Amino acid sequence: MRPTVTAATLDLRHAARRGAQDLGLGFLYWLGFVLVLEPDNLMRWTPPDAAAWLHEALRLFGASLLGAAATPAILALTRRAPIEAPFVWRRGLLHLAFNLAMTFALIVASCLLARVLPHSAHRPLMRDIAEQLGANGALVAAWIAGLTALAHAARNHHRRNFAVDGAAAGLAVRQRGHFTRLDLSQVAWIETQGNYLALHGAAGATLLRRTAKSLEPELDPSRFIRIHRRAIVALDAVKVVTPLPAGDALLRLKTGETLRVSRSCRARLHQALESVG
Repeated sequence: MRPTVTAATLDLRHAARRGAQDLGLGFLYWLGFVLVLEPDNLMRWTPPDAAAWLHEALRLFGASLLGAAATPAILALTRRAPIEAPFVWRRGLLHLAFNLAMTFALIVASCLLARVLPHSAHRPLMRDIAEQLGANGALVAAWIAGLTALAHAARNHHRRNFAVDGAAAGLAVRQRGHFTRLDLSQVAWIETQGNYLALHGAAGATLLRRTAKSLEPELDPSRFIRIHRRAIVALDAVKVVTPLPAGDALLRLKTGETLRVSRSCRARLHQALESVG
């Protein structure tokens, strides 16, 4: 008997896979930062013995690992709050505040990490932190900003690929032990139903044993948009959006169905509808 895969299990697998990718890429990115930060060490400094080589390797590895540990949080903020209309200023300030806080946290953590390495000089901690902030704070902040910019560029590239890739309009669906390809251009909206998703179209609803969180990365972000924690809608299926006094809205589809738009998603929905004309 095949074990049942729950929605929580799918979400956990998806999060673990994404987390591992973020950590791996973050390690390489921050290793590059450490090497750029101290080019003189690479060009002119040669450790005198094996112990010194080990100390230097541990220092580089520890600094890279420290940056890698911060990378998932940096990328998660970019995914959850990208700097885009209509929230450019608000989210820009959010990223700036996060960048400064992360810069301070990384420098404090690096100073603490340096104190546990063998043969490290033990200076007063606050003095060490102040010196590192003055010497490297701006560079660390710039490196975090660079990582944020790369994440935004990757997100925009992903959007463009969806827009030009015809294969992205289809989704592999397993039904009765066989895989078929579902044409997403025929899907008007997607509804969360417990451990399943109901993909609604002109021909009715197709049930898919997946979670919205695992499906969203496979949807064309220029066509599909979340309007509620339990609903994702296709922009070309929208007929009219009627605001409600409480800040929510009612959305009527061309199929005649009416869906509720949450207050947090309303502004983004209006912006997306304006962008598609």
